[in-house]
Amino acid sequence: MTEKRTGAIPFPKILCGVCFALCFFAFMLTEAVINERCAVIFGSGAVNALYAFGLVCTGLGFLSFSLLRRICRGEKARKAALIAIGALCLAAAAALLLVDRPAPFLMSAAAALLLTGHIGGCVYYNMAMYFAGSRFTGRSIGVGMAAAILLQFAVQKLAAQSVVFLLSLLLSVAFVMYFIIRAPEDWILENPLPYSSDGRKGRKAALALIAAVVLMSLVSGMIDSVLTAMHAEQAYDVYGAVRLFYALGLVLAGVIADVRERSWLPIATVCAILLSSICMFFLSEEAGYFAGAALMYLYSGFYVIFFTVTFLDGAPKSRCPELWAGMGRVVRSFSVAAAVLPSIAVYDVWGSTALAAGSCVASIGVLLVLLPQLGRAVSAPQEDEHSAAPGKQELSPQERLERYARRCSMTPRETEVLEKLLTTDDDLQGIAESLYISRRMVQRYVTSIYEKTGTKSRLSLFQSYMNDKEE
Repeated sequence: MTEKRTGAIPFPKILCGVCFALCFFAFMLTEAVINERCAVIFGSGAVNALYAFGLVCTGLGFLSFSLLRRICRGEKARKAALIAIGALCLAAAAALLLVDRPAPFLMSAAAALLLTGHIGGCVYYNMAMYFAGSRFTGRSIGVGMAAAILLQFAVQKLAAQSVVFLLSLLLSVAFVMYFIIRAPEDWILENPLPYSSDGRKGRKAALALIAAVVLMSLVSGMIDSVLTAMHAEQAYDVYGAVRLFYALGLVLAGVIADVRERSWLPIATVCAILLSSICMFFLSEEAGYFAGAALMYLYSGFYVIFFTVTFLDGAPKSRCPELWAGMGRVVRSFSVAAAVLPSIAVYDVWGSTALAAGSCVASIGVLLVLLPQLGRAVSAPQEDEHSAAPGKQELSPQERLERYARRCSMTPRETEVLEKLLTTDDDLQGIAESLYISRRMVQRYVTSIYEKTGTKSRLSLFQSYMNDKEE
């Protein structure tokens, strides 16, 4: 019944990973088609400019999800909005393949990326709620994203792109819409339990994380600008076999992310970014292109997992989880967009050495920003050994409740309802009033709690809790 008792990823979390993978696949395929069509309509020299413009649209799309949730507060309104956005996304994607004039193409590209970003914000929020407190987040996301990379590789290499693009996008958006509307745990169509801010400490941690992602994104943007330009000029194929190193990086980073509650992920990401800084020296020469691109894609996997997982972890306890769940993608989009055009200009004038030097400076900045986390990771084993010593200290009631909730894979919000069920005599209406949510929402949380604990009533839940023993 619990994540702690098995090494296998539970099937519902596999489905959630599939949803995330299809969302990521739809975004990457849309972006690739836009870049390909841009080279035809505007010429290869305009691809980087449109790439930067598309990143801004994507970031705005993620932000629009939070805004729409504030505008549409009822379940029916939110459901109708999601369906309408999915339909508009497919219409914009179809227009990308049909229009040949610059102005309609730009409008279609902006709409497609904006709407894909909105759907992405919706999926990221749902993932944050569903995986809150889970020890499978990194692996689920890493494997899901890697599968999306492999799927994109197959679609772009083995099939007629225009037909398969529309069909793939249709199936992906349809599955994502269905999964979100039928979300099994922290339902996206209603407001979840309220959380307060973590205070000054939480704000400082969020600012440090944003600063680290900005610096990582600058490194990524420097390399992306060169590769995108080379691909547009047909000098190299960035969607070829070398891109499989991206999938490898995602899987490795996803596995590392789940070790010791993220302790080793910052160290691994810093090592990857330092290694990637030398890849610029290889990109300008045909003989070294594959090695340089492979290093870049390997780093990209660690970088993407880092900003995705860390923001997903923090979102459920923020004041605005629907905003913070996708904040990593927002910061990445705007930062890379800001770096693309200046980087290609620097590359054209001073070559790869100048970009490699800039990449090294940004890498050192990441190291300095993440230094506190690296220190905690090094000291974590000693702390674990001390806390694991038998007979040191009896658990407090709150610690025992949190331990039971973790063993049963409960979200933080389910844990609040669990506490009410175990420590009060309130009925469902009383619990709803004390938590400022609807009775219907409380019923959904209670049903989920019973499923996770293998109980069928409040009494059996209390017995299960009292019989829970530390392993």
